[in-house]
Amino acid sequence: MAGETFAFNILNEDLAKKADDGELAEKTLWVKSKYPANDIKSRLKENLIEKHKKTVSDLNISTELKGKLLIGNIDDLLDFLKSNNKIAENIRKSDVDLVSGGPPCQSFSMAGRREKTNEKNNLPLTFAGFAGLIKPKFVLLENVRGIVSPFKENGKHYHAWQEVAKAFSVQGYVPVCTMVNAKYFGVPQSRVRFVMIAIRQDVAMQLMQTIKLPYLSDAFSFFESVQENLHDLDAVPTEKLQLIRIDNEHYKHWFDGILLPKITNKQDFFTAKDAIHDLITPNLSSPYLHYLKSVFKVKNTPLENQEIRRHCDRVKQRFSIYQAINKLHNGMRLKAFDLIFGSPISTDDHTKVVQALSSVLPRYFVPNALQLDTLIESVRTSKHSQRALIADMPSPAQMTIPDEVCHYDPKHPRTLSVREAARIQSFPDWFVFKSKVTTGGKQRAYEVPQYTQVGNAVPPLMAKALGEGIVNAINMLKRNGSK
Repeated sequence: MAGETFAFNILNEDLAKKADDGELAEKTLWVKSKYPANDIKSRLKENLIEKHKKTVSDLNISTELKGKLLIGNIDDLLDFLKSNNKIAENIRKSDVDLVSGGPPCQSFSMAGRREKTNEKNNLPLTFAGFAGLIKPKFVLLENVRGIVSPFKENGKHYHAWQEVAKAFSVQGYVPVCTMVNAKYFGVPQSRVRFVMIAIRQDVAMQLMQTIKLPYLSDAFSFFESVQENLHDLDAVPTEKLQLIRIDNEHYKHWFDGILLPKITNKQDFFTAKDAIHDLITPNLSSPYLHYLKSVFKVKNTPLENQEIRRHCDRVKQRFSIYQAINKLHNGMRLKAFDLIFGSPISTDDHTKVVQALSSVLPRYFVPNALQLDTLIESVRTSKHSQRALIADMPSPAQMTIPDEVCHYDPKHPRTLSVREAARIQSFPDWFVFKSKVTTGGKQRAYEVPQYTQVGNAVPPLMAKALGEGIVNAINMLKRNGSK
């Protein structure tokens, strides 16, 4: 599903239309599938997580890969490249500048089951193996903030980010590990993510000799320690492996656009209202939208993905209460969430919260505090992460399902549209999200509908800053005579 969106926007290939017209895809290839190439419709709905059921491949020794989108399992792609070493060798000879990726991260996420042995933990290691085979100058890996939080299993503490850094060091890459926040790059969202920039050993040595980046020597020391302990990686000391946090004043000046991304917004962050208010207020001028248009190319296309989701009265009432909670001061706000989520709360605090909410809710909403108390009981939910956006602040990290965040405007007690979520992620309005809007049940394990495509994406403005930092490092090496 994400591949369908990528093909449409980046390669100008409409896979759904080709399926309807009975045509073959020209720029999109399946690594492996259960379905033949002329059955694009089935391929677009396929569960790619299933193993041992996919027997059809669009790849062979003569396949031209340049300019193509490959859809499938990275393990299958690795198997193909290892079996066809001539293709892998040709890719290596092209001296690729960058391989980037975001391996699935459910077992690293604070919201998921944090398990050292979860098979999804192997995907960052597979990514490292792919990099070791292709040997690009740089590798960019993005993951959730939970990857840096230690978790305990069988009496031991594990740090997943350090294990991933070891895996890339084994493959010949010097890992520079950072924690970045999208709001520093013009994104109207406080989205904290782990980003590792892994540098091929020879390139890292050139950088150390020419640019003198202050953090590279420690990263190189860690790399050398891994190389010295290849048969016992548990013996590798991790003290030298810095986690460079963009929110820490000690490190902030390192984010200068040479390798590490350049900070573009230091304090005047774009807000949720900056991002989406023009979508509910016709003809409103939006500085943020003007900024997006100045950064990305402009296309005169109709606005898509702006379908408004419908809710029952009970859900609307709950969202209105969330909006009202945002008007309370911090201490009272926390107690209000305890009340609405059914957490333990004293009788005195209960009374104070109901009175406070009664004072900020519209008078038509509920006539008196007693009725509001009854209403709160009726709208309770087990989804304790639900919140309303705060208009004059950056959005919290974008969620991947539609009902995690609701609008800040009292006239709009509803979830965000896909387009509103995309604005908060910094996608330009011409970027169209394809396939189904949302999903549920068992299909959630393998389907990637529009809301998930938006929520799981690296914000384009942050991606741009990351890319520019690497480009600047490459250009500086070139100016100093390095290959």
